[in-house]
Amino acid sequence: MPYRTIEMFALGPLHVRTWGLMVALGVFAGTALAARLADRRGLPGDRLWTVALAVAGAGILGSRVLWALQPGTIGETLADPLRLVAVWKGGLTLIGGVLAAVPAGILVARRVGLPLRATVDVVAPGFGLGIAIGRVGCYLTGLHPGRPTSLPWGIDYLGAVRHPIPLYESVLGLGLLALGFLLLRRRLPGGAVGLSITLAYFVGRSLLDLLRAESVAGADPRLIGSLTLTQGITLVAVPLLIGALVVVLRGRTPDTMRPAVGGS
Repeated sequence: MPYRTIEMFALGPLHVRTWGLMVALGVFAGTALAARLADRRGLPGDRLWTVALAVAGAGILGSRVLWALQPGTIGETLADPLRLVAVWKGGLTLIGGVLAAVPAGILVARRVGLPLRATVDVVAPGFGLGIAIGRVGCYLTGLHPGRPTSLPWGIDYLGAVRHPIPLYESVLGLGLLALGFLLLRRRLPGGAVGLSITLAYFVGRSLLDLLRAESVAGADPRLIGSLTLTQGITLVAVPLLIGALVVVLRGRTPDTMRPAVGGS
């Protein structure tokens, strides 16, 4: 499939970076969806916009810091510590953003009076929508090249026909969105939906990382051998998430139960 990158485009006198625009649209759409779901479930959805601002800031910074501290990049970071926060130079990792955004979101949600478990549940589908939109920006700017493939939807990039990894992750995001809606319609204990979506993301993302290229320009740094950073974190996160999900499902409490979406 023919392919060319679109890193920037002109909008009148403005020059807009494609990746930044798509990420911003993803954050906006995901937050708008979460706020709407919150309203339907009896939560003050307007407060989610405050949480979203904190999550977006922490996520961007966390994405950059973790990227700069990976084995393949830490040498340059030690030589120039400013690289830790130089988000304008490119080089971000979504998993770093997630790890930073979660505690920031928890802290701010508590400060604005949102119930934590119920909030996590309504945010989960929005997280999937945000990934689906944001990863289109990665595709348009040539980020995360894939391994060579003979599949008909492969893209001609960097001297070979390759897996379009960002588009795969967009599909993963749509899957998380659909799963989130499905689970919200079931009367699950508070927090179960959020934990399930997070677990599904780690597993799905780690499987997709098997298709990422290693030795080409722009390839994602590796943690150990061919293991990506996300795969390494997943080895620790998945058992913890499964354990937390089991605890939540076994210990449902009245104050964490919410009516189903659209229900009375």
